[in-house]
Amino acid sequence: MSTTRTVAVVSEPSLRPLTLQDRASFEASLAAHAVPGDLLAAYSFPFHFIWQGLFQYEWTELESHLCLFAGNSEGSFLALPPIGEDPCGPAMGKAFEFLSKRNKTPAFTRIENAPEGLAARCLERGYRVAPKGPDYVYRRADLVALRGDRYKSQRVAYNHCVAHAKLMYRPFRPDDAGACLALFQQWRQGVKHDRVSDLAAHLAMDAEYAHRQGITHAADLGLIGRVVEVEGRIAAYTLGYPLNASTFCVLFEIAERQMKGLGVHIFREFCRELESYELINSMDDSGLEGLRRAKLTYHPLRLIESFIITPG
Repeated sequence: MSTTRTVAVVSEPSLRPLTLQDRASFEASLAAHAVPGDLLAAYSFPFHFIWQGLFQYEWTELESHLCLFAGNSEGSFLALPPIGEDPCGPAMGKAFEFLSKRNKTPAFTRIENAPEGLAARCLERGYRVAPKGPDYVYRRADLVALRGDRYKSQRVAYNHCVAHAKLMYRPFRPDDAGACLALFQQWRQGVKHDRVSDLAAHLAMDAEYAHRQGITHAADLGLIGRVVEVEGRIAAYTLGYPLNASTFCVLFEIAERQMKGLGVHIFREFCRELESYELINSMDDSGLEGLRRAKLTYHPLRLIESFIITPG
């Protein structure tokens, strides 16, 4: 007599490429499972979609949670905690199990962009938690008024720019894409090398993917953009998106380096227009000391901490 043994086969989740057609369902999931009080720029569709090219973004559902994976030939990670009722519950365990099987290097097996409250819950459940770096959030009215001694340098730069250049501030148009990308290349060439790690230069090189995607697909991503023309050429541009009903996220800002105060000008004018928003999120500092100092000179209202979660 022979017996037949049935072996259960556990199938890997079916991953689907992240496309523009996924925007509505992705945003609906975020809205339905928003973390109370969270203001992280990463909790949005544009924040991730613009990095297509540098990373391959894919998504699936695990334990009724939306899971967004990002990766390249070296490995994959979860770009956000699982989106659903219990992000650090069974879905997180399944995500780590999948990543552990897929990644040859354990360092890739991680979850990025966890807000502070969720990170604390994950720590209680035995996961490891490490800081990633905060988003800088400002009161919009402060960025428009530039009032008092603490904003003196910005007022001086803004007034110098207005007095010495004939500026045209206007909405971004699709046919501005080529000029904006050319400006980005010019700006990137001016990035200073630190002769140690060249982190700033590497990040600027990577950022070309994001700017190209964002500029090319601005309308599809719901981005709002403005440019500044000087003598008929685009000398600065900025694009961003509503993060929630009270917060607007500035995704890009590029200005000609040689024109003093141009960056201050376009930032102030953009914020001036955003009257329906109380707060402005200018995202993180990418670990760059110079960018950190620049963001701090605008005196953020809050630093919104972000964390990386790894298996315990």
